[in-house]
Amino acid sequence: MLSLGPIIFGLLLGLIIGSQIKLNVSDAQFTKASFAVILIAGIGVAWQSGNFPFYTDLPISTAFLAALIGMFVGRLLFARSK
Repeated sequence: MLSLGPIIFGLLLGLIIGSQIKLNVSDAQFTKASFAVILIAGIGVAWQSGNFPFYTDLPISTAFLAALIGMFVGRLLFARSK
């Protein structure tokens, strides 16, 4: 059975972190390609870190993946412009 606790907390943490990403910073350029690379690397990290030892529902870290998704959603919804 899928454990919802790590997913919910990971999503909330990702939303909080994603809302703090500044979009118009002169020293950092985030393009669509860079977000695709971050997403692919994040999925790789979630796959390699695996789940908590007692959670055997999926072979990936659902909390890390939920935090990554929450970060992108938080950036899209609440991102600061300056």
